[in-house]
Amino acid sequence: MNTTQGFVLVPLAREKSGHITVEAQLAGRAARFIVDTGAGGTIVDVSAADAFQLKLRSHHKEGGGVGSGPLEVNLVARHDLRLAGVDLSGTKLLAMDLSHVNARLAKAGVEPVVGVVGADFLWRHRAVIDYDKGQMLFSE
Repeated sequence: MNTTQGFVLVPLAREKSGHITVEAQLAGRAARFIVDTGAGGTIVDVSAADAFQLKLRSHHKEGGGVGSGPLEVNLVARHDLRLAGVDLSGTKLLAMDLSHVNARLAKAGVEPVVGVVGADFLWRHRAVIDYDKGQMLFSE
């Protein structure tokens, strides 16, 4: 874990599609997430939730993104999401169908992602994104 003045430093990747991604760990395995300052929540794709053997609970809410219709949202009961070695298991993790996101990434020749790191995490952890250096700082 690389820290500087109380902040954790995480390298970011800019994909051919223009999306910004970060490498995390979920269920002890590598998991690539899009960093999306406009996404209200931190989300895992429902198919990835199954692959990572995460248990889902009904959330009785709908979600969606720009250009998508309403999508069913579930709550991940328990998880062990980690970013740069920092335990984020206390972060509310939602699950929804991100197949439309991964389909767009595939069209651009980009590997699929497991989920999205949203504004809920970015705000709570006072994240600072340095686009020029391709890195993000966040507080533990």
